Amino acid sequence: MRWFLLLVLLSLIVPPESYALEGPQEVEFPSRWGMVTFTHHRHQQRVGTCVVCHHQGVEMGACGACHGVLPMTPLRKDVLHKQCKDCHRDKRGPTDCAGCHNP
Repeated sequence: MRWFLLLVLLSLIVPPESYALEGPQEVEFPSRWGMVTFTHHRHQQRVGTCVVCHHQGVEMGACGACHGVLPMTPLRKDVLHKQCKDCHRDKRGPTDCAGCHNP
């Protein structure tokens, strides 16, 4: 019973969302249209949950670990373009090439 109370108190002090807010500040994706510097931490704060982008969980590693490597997965570029552009349309982020790519 004491452990349960301790866990309840800790959850009130440190909200569960903060557990997931770990990760790199930025992630860089090379492309033929110029480097894409993804502000991971800023996007993570806006979205609030990892599963929006990391659909198989963060323990699966980087997107390129499966996408473009395993034959049954779409290319990382195609996934990122769809996912990022759809979200940017909803949240009024940049949707043109120069909005993310730095030629």
